[in-house]
Amino acid sequence: MKKKIIIILLLVVPFISILFIIFFRGILMPSNEDIIEGLKNIKAYEAKVQYVMKNDKGEETEETKQWYSADKGVRVEFGDEVTKVYKDEKIYVKDTINNNEYELGQDMDIVHPLAFINNILAYPIKEGSISEGQEEWGDTIYIKADVELFLNNIYFNKATIFIDKKNRVPIGIVVYDRQDKCVLKIIYEKFEEVEKIDDTLL
Repeated sequence: MKKKIIIILLLVVPFISILFIIFFRGILMPSNEDIIEGLKNIKAYEAKVQYVMKNDKGEETEETKQWYSADKGVRVEFGDEVTKVYKDEKIYVKDTINNNEYELGQDMDIVHPLAFINNILAYPIKEGSISEGQEEWGDTIYIKADVELFLNNIYFNKATIFIDKKNRVPIGIVVYDRQDKCVLKIIYEKFEEVEKIDDTLL
């Protein structure tokens, strides 16, 4: 009887140990695909986001502060001058310079929503494009993935997303036109996942 128990334990203990290793490895050392999926399913975040738009005449930079809620929408502040709230298939604009408020259809702005992490990761990731690197963002080890944008716009054809592997937050997005020329660079600063966004902001 004792021999049977010992044999059973010898068989069961290694099996349970392997299960524990697999389980905790998934939590402590998620795969690149798991990290991307985690960002795709994020419920709420705050971030400073910089847009660098490039054309033949040079570069134009916009500094924004953004609040994202999966349930309620996205708020983008362009300094103290303009605020846009994206929700209910509309853009609610508040222009403090001209003391004006108005609504737009969401198709009137395809540039700024590219930074909303749920939007960019909703596009299909090109097969075999997920990789790691370190040369483009200082010392940060990043995950890199390519997406096709399907926007029917010659200037916004595809994008490469960069994610900080250690901290599991987006670093930036580079958008290319049909000639593989960089036309837009999006840079995230102080990206922070939060429990919820204040209702008054949205």
